[in-house]
Amino acid sequence: VWAILFMAVQPSIADPGVVRIAGSIAGGAVLVGVAFLASRYALARLFEASARRPELVLISSVAWCFIVSGIAERLGLSREMGALIAGLSISAYPYGSDVISKVTGVRDFFVTLFFVALGMKVPVPSATILGHAVLIVAFVFASRFIAVVPTTYLLRDGLYAGLVTAQISEFSLVILKLGADYGHVSDRASAVVLTAMILTSLVSPYVIGANDRIARIMLRPFERLARRRERAGGPAPDAHPAREIVLLGHFRIAQAVLDRVEQLAPHLKGRITLVDYDATRGRAVMARGFHWEYGDLANPDALEHLGMEQARIVVTTISDTFLKGISTRRLVATLRRLAPQATIVMTGEEKTDAEDLLRAGADHVLVPGEITGERILTLLEKEK
Repeated sequence: VWAILFMAVQPSIADPGVVRIAGSIAGGAVLVGVAFLASRYALARLFEASARRPELVLISSVAWCFIVSGIAERLGLSREMGALIAGLSISAYPYGSDVISKVTGVRDFFVTLFFVALGMKVPVPSATILGHAVLIVAFVFASRFIAVVPTTYLLRDGLYAGLVTAQISEFSLVILKLGADYGHVSDRASAVVLTAMILTSLVSPYVIGANDRIARIMLRPFERLARRRERAGGPAPDAHPAREIVLLGHFRIAQAVLDRVEQLAPHLKGRITLVDYDATRGRAVMARGFHWEYGDLANPDALEHLGMEQARIVVTTISDTFLKGISTRRLVATLRRLAPQATIVMTGEEKTDAEDLLRAGADHVLVPGEITGERILTLLEKEK
């Protein structure tokens, strides 16, 4: 919606009169209304009639795009805005997914040509352009954190979301090209923005792949501050109550354990503490009568501050597949150091994992596949 509004106003930016801007917005609104009405009452029948011939679906879709683009140009709007509205009017109805699947090849072909044509207009970036582009990239990352972090319950989740969304949208290049065509943006500014988008495209895959490690590094100053405050003020007498039974990680196995305890051994509820980083699940766990603590399994300091030294049983309910930033072998070594007297139960994926974890200090290792196999064998033997 915001993209359509901006593209409607964009031709009037050079002469931003109230009447002209209002006329552009009104023209865009009329075009949207006409396109959606035609899509509902005319295009539906057209696509139903041509559904058996894939080439007719493709031709009809492209023709509709050209028609709406032409109408948009007649109304003083951009052809790109008309194409966007045409696509929205098609995608809003059930036959949209079928149309999209048939025009994907054509779309990719023209997108490639668009980027080639855009890249040919960009001069070789100078040191100044690169410097400005780097500043834009830094601003993009900072703005994502400022916009996303305050909306999350946990700082860690906000950092993850900020790192994952720190890219410059390809759609901004469409806006940029229109601005250059209207004379609103200079060639130098276009080169800076395009260079910044290329930089974010190159950096983003590595940032997303290492988002867990980067988020932990960014969290370290806050963790140090929390420890300083704790040392300065002294922990409260009941800050770390004894954790008799500790479940690490909240996923399928932990959920099954909580369900079974609730059904068959409710007297154990007060003795069980679940440690996980998902606060949403934590509230649900506490509502059921269990204890819950926030904890990052990959951070030994966070586990140490949970008061696990008094635990009798520590059960890690997730395997290496779901652990980030640490392996089960490193985790069992940390747990053995923090709770030397506890019975430590780990979860493995293969028999070889069980052997390695037992050597690393685990008392018991559960392999879900092996347990499932034993259960199935028991059922088969009963059928004899």
